[in-house]
Amino acid sequence: MAMENNAGLAASTLEVEKSDALVATAYNFDKTQVYYQFDENNLTLSDTPLRVFGIQQDFRFPTVYFSEKRLNDAKLNLSENSYEIQKKGLERRLTTAYYNFQVAREKERVYKRLDSMYANFATVAARRFELGETNYLEKITAASKQKQVHIAYGASQKEVDMTYADILRTIQTKDSLVIADEPMLKVALTDMVIGNSPEIDYYQNQIAVTQAEKRFEKQQLLPDIGVEYFQGTTANTNERLSGYQLGLKIPLLFVGTSSRIKAARISEDIAITQSKEYAVQLNAKLQNLQTELSQLQATLDYYENEGARLSEEILKTAQGSFRNGEIDFYQYIQSLESAYEITLDYLDNLKLYNQTAIAINFLTL
Repeated sequence: MAMENNAGLAASTLEVEKSDALVATAYNFDKTQVYYQFDENNLTLSDTPLRVFGIQQDFRFPTVYFSEKRLNDAKLNLSENSYEIQKKGLERRLTTAYYNFQVAREKERVYKRLDSMYANFATVAARRFELGETNYLEKITAASKQKQVHIAYGASQKEVDMTYADILRTIQTKDSLVIADEPMLKVALTDMVIGNSPEIDYYQNQIAVTQAEKRFEKQQLLPDIGVEYFQGTTANTNERLSGYQLGLKIPLLFVGTSSRIKAARISEDIAITQSKEYAVQLNAKLQNLQTELSQLQATLDYYENEGARLSEEILKTAQGSFRNGEIDFYQYIQSLESAYEITLDYLDNLKLYNQTAIAINFLTL
């Protein structure tokens, strides 16, 4: 849906079509000159003026057309690379929005359980205070905690709405969407081959464009070709005289062309240098992202291997102990916070992990 609807990608597609349409402009010929000439100084043997009808056409040297065609082909490849970069960016934004939504929705569920639990607890604390079974401090502390959690729950709902809006904005659809639960909240890491990056291809084709421009400018030193055919007639005879002319337009003054060739050579050096710089920076970024991902994975491993189980045990034990009077109110509150803090920290780190993994999967500067 995003590929079909996104206006930015559609504009990039049109750019490719435009470049494709411009390829054939390499075979652009000067306008054909058709003329009629009457000159009383141009006389036949019978001293009558000739009326001359002629046609003239100028051509560039044949290899110039092929050189410009290769230049236009290189520009088309560059437009296609730009499209692939746009497409990759769209996929990256949509993937990020999708997983942010899934994590935000899971976080909302956690806060919903917490909100319900603290609401019940605040009600019980208020009732116990009325019956004289607890003090006022416990009552207002329970109410305060419930309010804090309720505010956090509202914030988590807004986060879900915002990430959902990001998905709609990226897909650019006016319809609402029902997004299924993602069974695996962690982004799968793909094998990253920097050489397959459309940005690398773009820089390589940028070099190809500058090389084609240099060859095209050198071709301007070749002569143009002129071809002319004409026929002459007189008013009082049926005699027809014909002729033709072939000529070369030789560039004797080529200071401007030489300067453009020099500029094209410099552009090629710039493109090569930029390509090398981009590759170096991309490799450095990949290494940094891989280091960050490794650190985040270690954090997630704790929760996945041990933290989730500990959180459930703390919660279950605290609820039982509080009901049985084995722990007081404040110990119960601390236990609840410890249990859910483990889960919420995991979700925060999972979001960071996903963003880092997506940055690797869609690596760019």
